Amino acid sequence: MKTSRVKGFGGVAVLVALVGCGGADKPSDMGHWEAKEGSNFVGNEDVTPERLDDQDLKGRVTPIGFNWSGVRHDLAINPNRPRTPTCSCLTVEVGQPNESKFSWRGTRPEVNSTNLAVAISALGIDCPGGAANAGDRRPSISGVSRQGGDVIIDVEEISSDRPMATGAIIEPPEANGKIFVRPRNKKLPYARPNGKNLCRVM
Repeated sequence: MKTSRVKGFGGVAVLVALVGCGGADKPSDMGHWEAKEGSNFVGNEDVTPERLDDQDLKGRVTPIGFNWSGVRHDLAINPNRPRTPTCSCLTVEVGQPNESKFSWRGTRPEVNSTNLAVAISALGIDCPGGAANAGDRRPSISGVSRQGGDVIIDVEEISSDRPMATGAIIEPPEANGKIFVRPRNKKLPYARPNGKNLCRVM
Protein backbone atom coordinates (compact mmCIF):
# COMPACT_ATOMS: atom_id res chain seq x y z
CA MET A 1 0.00 0.00 0.00
CA LYS A 2 2.83 2.38 0.80
CA THR A 3 4.41 1.71 -2.56
CA SER A 4 1.12 2.45 -4.33
CA ARG A 5 0.74 5.84 -2.61
CA VAL A 6 4.32 6.88 -3.46
CA LYS A 7 3.77 6.07 -7.12
CA GLY A 8 0.52 8.01 -7.17
CA PHE A 9 2.13 11.05 -5.62
CA GLY A 10 4.96 10.92 -8.17
CA GLY A 11 2.46 10.94 -11.03
CA VAL A 12 0.76 14.04 -9.61
CA ALA A 13 4.11 15.77 -9.19
CA VAL A 14 5.04 15.09 -12.80
CA LEU A 15 1.66 16.40 -13.99
CA VAL A 16 2.05 19.60 -11.96
CA ALA A 17 5.53 20.12 -13.37
CA LEU A 18 4.26 19.74 -16.93
CA VAL A 19 1.40 22.17 -16.40
CA GLY A 20 3.72 24.69 -14.80
CA CYS A 21 6.06 24.67 -17.80
CA GLY A 22 3.37 24.96 -20.46
CA GLY A 23 3.91 28.67 -21.20
CA ALA A 24 7.68 28.54 -21.50
CA ASP A 25 8.04 26.81 -24.86
CA LYS A 26 8.03 30.04 -26.93
CA PRO A 27 11.41 31.79 -27.17
CA SER A 28 11.25 35.21 -25.56
CA ASP A 29 13.40 36.75 -28.31
CA MET A 30 10.70 35.98 -30.90
CA GLY A 31 8.08 38.24 -29.35
CA HIS A 32 8.76 41.22 -31.62
CA TRP A 33 7.98 39.05 -34.66
CA GLU A 34 4.35 38.95 -33.58
CA ALA A 35 3.72 42.64 -34.08
CA LYS A 36 0.83 43.83 -36.18
CA GLU A 37 1.62 43.66 -39.90
CA GLY A 38 3.29 46.75 -41.23
CA SER A 39 5.06 47.65 -38.00
CA ASN A 40 8.22 46.69 -36.20
CA PHE A 41 7.49 46.20 -32.53
CA VAL A 42 10.53 46.71 -30.32
CA GLY A 43 10.08 47.27 -26.63
CA ASN A 44 6.97 49.43 -26.23
CA GLU A 45 7.12 51.23 -29.59
CA ASP A 46 5.72 50.68 -33.06
CA VAL A 47 8.08 51.64 -35.88
CA THR A 48 7.06 51.38 -39.52
CA PRO A 49 9.69 49.24 -41.32
CA GLU A 50 10.17 51.62 -44.23
CA ARG A 51 10.52 54.69 -42.02
CA LEU A 52 13.28 53.76 -39.61
CA ASP A 53 15.90 56.40 -38.93
CA ASP A 54 19.38 55.92 -37.49
CA GLN A 55 18.16 56.18 -33.91
CA ASP A 56 15.57 53.50 -34.55
CA LEU A 57 18.26 51.14 -35.81
CA LYS A 58 20.71 51.32 -32.93
CA GLY A 59 20.85 49.71 -29.54
CA ARG A 60 17.24 48.63 -29.16
CA VAL A 61 17.54 44.87 -28.88
CA THR A 62 20.21 42.71 -27.31
CA PRO A 63 22.06 40.69 -29.99
CA ILE A 64 20.39 37.34 -30.55
CA GLY A 65 23.71 35.66 -31.27
CA PHE A 66 22.74 32.88 -33.65
CA ASN A 67 24.10 31.64 -36.93
CA TRP A 68 21.44 30.41 -39.31
CA SER A 69 19.66 31.17 -42.58
CA GLY A 70 15.98 31.83 -43.18
CA VAL A 71 13.22 34.41 -43.51
CA ARG A 72 13.45 37.46 -41.23
CA HIS A 73 11.02 40.10 -40.02
CA ASP A 74 13.70 42.48 -38.72
CA LEU A 75 15.61 43.03 -41.97
CA ALA A 76 14.61 45.65 -44.55
CA ILE A 77 16.02 47.92 -47.24
CA ASN A 78 17.51 51.11 -45.83
CA PRO A 79 14.76 53.75 -46.16
CA ASN A 80 17.33 56.28 -47.39
CA ARG A 81 18.45 54.12 -50.30
CA PRO A 82 17.13 55.16 -53.74
CA ARG A 83 14.55 52.72 -55.06
CA THR A 84 14.72 51.25 -58.53
CA PRO A 85 12.65 48.30 -59.76
CA THR A 86 14.55 45.03 -59.75
CA CYS A 87 11.58 42.82 -60.53
CA SER A 88 8.01 43.83 -61.32
CA CYS A 89 6.68 45.91 -58.41
CA LEU A 90 9.73 45.15 -56.26
CA THR A 91 13.07 46.57 -55.30
CA VAL A 92 15.35 43.71 -54.24
CA GLU A 93 18.72 44.18 -52.55
CA VAL A 94 21.31 41.43 -52.07
CA GLY A 95 24.59 41.77 -50.20
CA GLN A 96 26.45 41.33 -46.96
CA PRO A 97 24.27 41.75 -43.84
CA ASN A 98 26.41 44.64 -42.58
CA GLU A 99 26.11 46.76 -45.74
CA SER A 100 24.48 50.17 -45.48
CA LYS A 101 21.84 49.22 -48.06
CA PHE A 102 20.11 47.25 -45.29
CA SER A 103 18.33 48.31 -42.11
CA TRP A 104 17.99 46.09 -39.03
CA ARG A 105 15.49 46.45 -36.22
CA GLY A 106 17.63 46.60 -33.14
CA THR A 107 21.16 45.26 -33.13
CA ARG A 108 22.17 43.27 -36.18
CA PRO A 109 22.44 39.60 -35.19
CA GLU A 110 25.52 37.49 -35.69
CA VAL A 111 25.42 35.97 -39.17
CA ASN A 112 27.72 33.49 -40.85
CA SER A 113 30.12 35.58 -42.94
CA THR A 114 29.53 33.35 -45.96
CA ASN A 115 25.79 34.00 -46.00
CA LEU A 116 23.98 36.79 -47.83
CA ALA A 117 21.20 39.18 -46.88
CA VAL A 118 18.19 39.77 -49.13
CA ALA A 119 15.56 42.47 -48.63
CA ILE A 120 12.51 43.47 -50.65
CA SER A 121 10.22 46.49 -50.86
CA ALA A 122 7.31 47.65 -53.00
CA LEU A 123 7.51 51.29 -51.90
CA GLY A 124 8.75 54.05 -54.14
CA ILE A 125 8.34 52.26 -57.48
CA ASP A 126 5.56 51.82 -60.01
CA CYS A 127 3.48 48.69 -59.66
CA PRO A 128 1.22 47.92 -62.62
CA GLY A 129 -1.43 45.49 -61.47
CA GLY A 130 -0.75 46.19 -57.80
CA ALA A 131 -2.79 48.17 -55.28
CA ALA A 132 -3.19 51.82 -56.29
CA ASN A 133 -2.22 52.93 -52.79
CA ALA A 134 1.43 51.97 -52.21
CA GLY A 135 0.71 51.51 -48.51
CA ASP A 136 -1.66 48.69 -49.36
CA ARG A 137 1.04 46.69 -51.11
CA ARG A 138 2.25 44.07 -48.67
CA PRO A 139 4.83 41.81 -50.32
CA SER A 140 6.41 39.38 -47.89
CA ILE A 141 8.98 36.63 -48.33
CA SER A 142 7.15 33.36 -47.77
CA GLY A 143 10.10 31.01 -48.18
CA VAL A 144 13.54 30.32 -49.59
CA SER A 145 14.40 27.14 -51.47
CA ARG A 146 17.18 25.70 -53.59
CA GLN A 147 16.89 24.17 -57.03
CA GLY A 148 20.12 22.71 -58.22
CA GLY A 149 22.71 25.39 -57.53
CA ASP A 150 20.16 28.24 -57.59
CA VAL A 151 18.37 30.00 -54.74
CA ILE A 152 14.64 30.72 -55.19
CA ILE A 153 12.89 33.36 -53.08
CA ASP A 154 9.08 33.18 -53.01
CA VAL A 155 7.03 36.32 -52.40
CA GLU A 156 3.41 36.47 -51.26
CA GLU A 157 0.91 39.24 -50.46
CA ILE A 158 -0.14 39.18 -46.84
CA SER A 159 -3.05 40.63 -44.92
CA SER A 160 -2.78 43.54 -42.51
CA ASP A 161 -2.95 41.29 -39.44
CA ARG A 162 0.27 39.42 -40.26
CA PRO A 163 3.89 40.57 -39.79
CA MET A 164 5.76 41.27 -43.02
CA ALA A 165 8.93 39.31 -43.71
CA THR A 166 10.85 41.91 -45.69
CA GLY A 167 14.19 40.09 -45.55
CA ALA A 168 16.02 36.80 -45.42
CA ILE A 169 19.46 35.44 -44.70
CA ILE A 170 20.42 32.90 -47.36
CA GLU A 171 23.23 30.54 -48.08
CA PRO A 172 24.77 31.78 -51.36
CA PRO A 173 24.09 29.93 -54.60
CA GLU A 174 26.68 27.50 -55.86
CA ALA A 175 29.54 28.67 -58.10
CA ASN A 176 27.43 28.84 -61.26
CA GLY A 177 24.12 29.34 -59.47
CA LYS A 178 21.86 32.38 -59.40
CA ILE A 179 19.30 34.03 -57.14
CA PHE A 180 15.73 34.33 -58.41
CA VAL A 181 12.57 35.90 -57.03
CA ARG A 182 9.13 34.61 -57.99
CA PRO A 183 5.51 35.21 -56.94
CA ARG A 184 3.81 32.58 -54.85
CA ASN A 185 0.93 32.53 -57.32
CA LYS A 186 0.26 33.88 -60.79
CA LYS A 187 -2.20 36.53 -59.59
CA LEU A 188 0.43 38.51 -57.68
CA PRO A 189 2.09 41.54 -59.31
CA TYR A 190 5.42 40.95 -57.59
CA ALA A 191 8.39 39.47 -59.49
CA ARG A 192 6.29 38.21 -62.35
CA PRO A 193 8.23 35.94 -64.71
CA ASN A 194 9.13 37.16 -68.18
CA GLY A 195 7.71 34.28 -70.14
CA LYS A 196 9.31 31.25 -68.54
CA ASN A 197 12.19 33.22 -67.06
CA LEU A 198 12.08 34.08 -63.38
CA CYS A 199 13.29 37.48 -62.16
CA ARG A 200 17.04 37.15 -61.60
CA VAL A 201 18.52 39.38 -58.92
CA MET A 202 22.10 38.12 -58.82
